[in-house]
Formats: sequence, structure tokens, C-alpha cells
Amino acid sequence: NAILWLTLNRPDRRNPLSSDMIDALSSAIETGNKDPAVRVMVIRSSGPAFSAGHDLQETRRRNDEGQSDWQARVDQLLQDCAAMMTSILHAPKPIIACVQGIASAAGCQLVSACDLAIASEDATFCTPGVNIGTFCTTPLVGIGRNLSRKHALEMALTGDQFSATTAERFGLINRVERAENLTPATRQLALSIATRSADSIARGKSAFYRQVEMPLDDAFVLANEVMLQNLTASGDAEEGAAAFFEKRPPEWRD
Repeated sequence: NAILWLTLNRPDRRNPLSSDMIDALSSAIETGNKDPAVRVMVIRSSGPAFSAGHDLQETRRRNDEGQSDWQARVDQLLQDCAAMMTSILHAPKPIIACVQGIASAAGCQLVSACDLAIASEDATFCTPGVNIGTFCTTPLVGIGRNLSRKHALEMALTGDQFSATTAERFGLINRVERAENLTPATRQLALSIATRSADSIARGKSAFYRQVEMPLDDAFVLANEVMLQNLTASGDAEEGAAAFFEKRPPEWRD
């Protein structure tokens, strides 16, 4: 039904964002972007956790590894993870996080990167780097753009786990669902989006993420440019208006 379900599937390791997982997820998102049959993507996971974040075994120094080689390897991992996160924002298709269990550190960052997020009532969210002598600086990039500064820093400075209800109040997720209703609710949301014009969604999503970081006057300039294109240069806009007045479902070009 036009929905591509991408499942993090290392439940025995709590679905860490290892280099292999990052590569696989990046490739899957790229495939979904190129497939015209896909209109919405969902990122979910198997097992009791959504994602525990980076694999700490992978970030530790190896016995035969020099300091510079260790730093270069971990730096590449962080760059690849950041590229995967930004690919979600730049994807022309909406991507929804379907969260059960714990979303920790980079796993919480993954939730923040998705356009929408629905969580089970038993889900928890945390940025626990401070608990092990680091600080979740990279997860805070996305989380800090979802939450108020004080809420984001409360997560990062305490390292505590926050409930799904609190995450909804903070603005990290859209809503909380009963565990048994999580997948059906996510599917319903995705199907609702999938019936809309893919062309208008691609334009609108891109414009939103660009304008939201701009000063107000610049944001209106960009938004007006995209709105003008949507209203006057999009066949879907004409079809949508005609369908509205004719009281019939629209037939989008794609």
C-alpha cells in the first residue's frame, strides 16, 4: 500500500546503529526515494528496544590500533551517521518513526530526525552519554531542533530515561499509542499521507526544513516562492482544486 517498512533487525544487540546498520539503513532510504511505488517510509525495529544507539564495542579502541587510526575510524562512523540522519530530512518522501522500547543516544537522535514519530506507551527515550563520561553532542543536534533548549538539555545533562508521555510533551514524538495499537496506528497515519500528492509533499517538506532555520523575512520569501510554484506550476494543484469543486477524489499525476 505504498508504504516501505524498514526494520532495524539486530534485537539481540538492541538494534545498535553500527556502521553496518547505518550503511544498510542509508541504502534502504535511498532505494525508497527512487522507487515511485513508495510514498511513505516507516522506520521500526524488532525485539524489546528501538535502538540503543552507537555500538560501544565499535567505538572502543582496538588492541592493535594506534591513536590516530582509532580517531579516524570513529570519526568516519560519526560522519556516516550524520549523513544518514540528514538524508532523512532531505528525503522527498515522509519518514515516520514507529518506536517501541528504548530509544537511546543515537537511537533517540534517529527518532528526532524522522518527520513524524509515534511511540508505544512503554517506550522510553534518553541521551545517556553523560552517564559514561561523554556527552550526547551529536544526538542533541536533532533533539535540540525538536525540543525546547531546556528540555533538550535536561535530557542531555541528566542522562535519565524519559517516558513516552513526557517525550510527547517535550515535542520529540507526535503521540503515544497502546502497545497493541502501535503498528496499526502508524500504518493508518502512513496511509493517510500516501493518498496526498507526492509532488506537493516533496516540495513542501523541503521548503519546511529550509525555512524553519531562516530569519522570518527570509522564510517568507522562500515559502512564497514555493507556494507560487505549487499554485501555478503544479498539475496536482489544478487537479486538487478541480476535484474539490467537483466533489470527487483527486487523481494525482503520479
